[in-house]
Amino acid sequence: MMLQEFINTNFYRLLMFTLIFGVMFYDTIGFDYTDELCSLFLFILFLKYVFSTPKWEVNKLFLTVTAVFLFYLCYSFYIGSNVKSAILTDFVIQYKPYLGFFCVYAIKPEIPERYRKLVREVCLVLGVYLALVGIGCLISYESLEYTFKHPSRLATAVSVVALLYLYCSDYTTKDKLIFILLMIIGLTSGRSKFYGFFIICAAMVLFVRPSFKLKLNVKNVFIFVVALFMVLFFTYTKLDLYFIGGGDLLTADEAIQDTMARAALYFHVPEILMDYFPLGPGFGSYATYASGVYYSPLYAQYGMDHIYGLSEDYGSFIADTYYPALAQFGCVGVCLFFLFWGNLTLKAIRNFRFIYKESVMILLIVMFFLIECTTDSTITHNRGLFMMMLLGLLFSDLKCSKERLLYGENTCCK
Repeated sequence: MMLQEFINTNFYRLLMFTLIFGVMFYDTIGFDYTDELCSLFLFILFLKYVFSTPKWEVNKLFLTVTAVFLFYLCYSFYIGSNVKSAILTDFVIQYKPYLGFFCVYAIKPEIPERYRKLVREVCLVLGVYLALVGIGCLISYESLEYTFKHPSRLATAVSVVALLYLYCSDYTTKDKLIFILLMIIGLTSGRSKFYGFFIICAAMVLFVRPSFKLKLNVKNVFIFVVALFMVLFFTYTKLDLYFIGGGDLLTADEAIQDTMARAALYFHVPEILMDYFPLGPGFGSYATYASGVYYSPLYAQYGMDHIYGLSEDYGSFIADTYYPALAQFGCVGVCLFFLFWGNLTLKAIRNFRFIYKESVMILLIVMFFLIECTTDSTITHNRGLFMMMLLGLLFSDLKCSKERLLYGENTCCK
């Protein structure tokens, strides 16, 4: 018990440190390695747990994911996808969120009720701060320069705070309404993808109950159709830009090309997948931070080195999305990525009727990442690390609750 108390206390401190300095004031402080520092502390906690637990249970999925990343690291060195520094940098960045998820899941931390109450209060205070920032954003876009730098970061910060509040709550009607009110703040960001996520959150939290069954009936079809229509209504412009009409825009005049960096990255993904079938061009080669800092030859190879935001002189938009970066790992990597998230989704659905709150929140975080990855590389950034930590915490709770249901309330799974 002493070990678990040590884990619980220090994980709580790390969680709050990551929330404050790795999410809320990350851009204000300007220290770019906060998430790496948090990952290091989390890994130290993981090692402490492993070496102090004689019968530590090895997670097969953790080993599989790690083996896949190490294989692609060796493969990238072998084919020379970029310089060694680029390969190593990209490996660390891409592996970091999964390491965060599995470390939290392995150490099985629990936030005591006295801390949960404090977390809820902190989230409400941060909600007021976010509301003031959001109002300032509506009045003057430039006001974000002193806080989150960009509306998308305001939106994801709102999602983080709202979901953390929901996790630490009792999931009562009052808690759900507070969650929705916190999420409403994100609408001030003007991000269409947040509008879509907000609609999904509202539908899941307000209308999906433990008795809900995934079956074809008038009520379920109606809820699904209304939610889908609203999501498409608010996100159609971006969907058309990146997935439907993006290719046509690449042939337009130079003024339009200057704004089409993301569409260009999507446009060339099928070609890269075919040219580098089946394993892809490797780490540090395409649509990632490392491929921009250590400028990848693929951009010149596919004629993207002249596009504004993707050139060697100005490559600020190179890492602006995540799905195109999957092209680095070829068709195999794309399949493995969606297989991983599909596996998490199925686990949540299978336990939905028995462990309701955790299953709903897991599905919401999966949807968060699937939506965010379309126009941002959030999963590899500071906000993504926090969400992956929260996801690991939810799966730990899910496993614990399931064991208690199967083996009795006195089962000690923490």
